[in-house]
Amino acid sequence: MERSVEMQAANVDIAIEKALAELGTTRDRVEVEVLGKGGLFSRAKVRVTIKDTLKDKLLEFFNGTLERMGLVCRATAEEKDGTIYINIEGEDSSVAIGHRGETLDALQYLALTFLNEHKGEFKKLVVDAENYREKRKETLTALAQRLAQKAIRLRRKIALEPMNPFERRIIHSALADDPNVTTESEGEEPARYIVIIPVGVELKSGKPIKNGESDRSEHRRDDRRGRGRRDNRRREGKPRREDNYEEIEDGNVYLGYYTQQDDFVKPAPQAGPPKYKSFGGRKRF
Repeated sequence: MERSVEMQAANVDIAIEKALAELGTTRDRVEVEVLGKGGLFSRAKVRVTIKDTLKDKLLEFFNGTLERMGLVCRATAEEKDGTIYINIEGEDSSVAIGHRGETLDALQYLALTFLNEHKGEFKKLVVDAENYREKRKETLTALAQRLAQKAIRLRRKIALEPMNPFERRIIHSALADDPNVTTESEGEEPARYIVIIPVGVELKSGKPIKNGESDRSEHRRDDRRGRGRRDNRRREGKPRREDNYEEIEDGNVYLGYYTQQDDFVKPAPQAGPPKYKSFGGRKRF
């Protein structure tokens, strides 16, 4: 919001200096209007007005947005190296972050939309709360390194969940110097995601597995090995002891197995009284 002050002095320059001291600012940030140059029997008079910077306008818009959202928090802004950093503080700052930073990203998008309307003064923007961006960066960096090792071990591409451009840049940067993997972005916004690809090895499959999934080909190979052993046993005419069946004979139920020649083999008779089903059914020997 613009602030101005009127000041009188012996001449215009002195009046301006007094006005700047009153406003606590510098000459490059104000507009000066000379109301009277003064003379022998009159004093010079000026009106000095602080010009709203892009940062000031953005901050006013941003805090107005937080207020309309009903959040008990305020934002401060700092301009550094061509970037405006907005930091949210207050009772509801965690609400402003949202799940995995989704609300924070939405607020940043709104702020960027506001900046786009000032094309001549466009700057980069980062919106943060409770140091969430730095914490998220540490989490994603650790995730990238862990998944890179998994991709190398499995010799498979690994696809991460969709991320915004800020988070994708973190993943790319975290693995940029790793000679064993490379990263690519695939898909369309807002579902664009990163694929981690091991290099220098022969990939098992060109299709990536999603983060959190295991390499199912390993399980399928184990299953094939198990089936192969069972098939060999059957070809050799050995009983299929892993398959148990019930057979009724003379009104009795027998639990046994079939051989390769489809002969039913009953268990050897046991000494002692016959055993019965606990629920009172037919006798089983």
